[in-house]
Amino acid sequence: MTAIMTKPISTESDVVEMLSRISPFHGLPTAVLSLVCDQSERRRYDAGETVFSMGQYDGAEFAIVLSGGLRVSVADAAAGGMMIEDILPHGVFGLEIAISEPDPTLFQSISVTAEADTDLIVIDAAEFRTLAVGRPSLMRNIAGFLAEHLISKRFGAMSTQIAEEQRIYAALIECVERDALSGTWRIERMPKHRELAERAKVEEACAASAVASLIQDGIAQRDYPGLIINDMSRLNTLAR
Repeated sequence: MTAIMTKPISTESDVVEMLSRISPFHGLPTAVLSLVCDQSERRRYDAGETVFSMGQYDGAEFAIVLSGGLRVSVADAAAGGMMIEDILPHGVFGLEIAISEPDPTLFQSISVTAEADTDLIVIDAAEFRTLAVGRPSLMRNIAGFLAEHLISKRFGAMSTQIAEEQRIYAALIECVERDALSGTWRIERMPKHRELAERAKVEEACAASAVASLIQDGIAQRDYPGLIINDMSRLNTLAR
């Protein structure tokens, strides 16, 4: 990480106090925090300034946001898109990379910019790993922090997926009619996946997947050009 503007940490006690308020370090003994401080550097970036350009980050250090904020952009070449994550004050960038030493090619698509005037504490990854190995309290804090991060990512994504599916099923229900003679619930003519996605405000692939799941689970069956709903009660439940 090469900052255009840097400034030394004023005193070790200042950094110890700062670190003690941040999740991976909260509650650690002062002696351990002091050892972390020995591997730390204070850096400042102006709003809009590049912290890491694409391909520059090598995992050699990680950063803690004291003030301001970072925007982390990860290029997804396969999908042709970009994933964005904002790291707010007291957030941490790169700890999971620093502690695990993954293949550097895995994070060459990362770029980082300062979203506002931003102060960072930057910690050397190799020195931090060596320090953590001999400090069980520090390793416990790191494990807890990474577990919370994983849970948030995994179950947050699941919640988003569930909400999207609910909107798809609700849009499908609007198309369902009951046959006056047979009593069968059916969609006379299925909307195209693109149209269904637009109604539910989701990606087309998500709409296609949700319809396929209904058929696979036996809740619906194809009856070209429409769909027969075998379990209307279940579809209503999925839409709520």
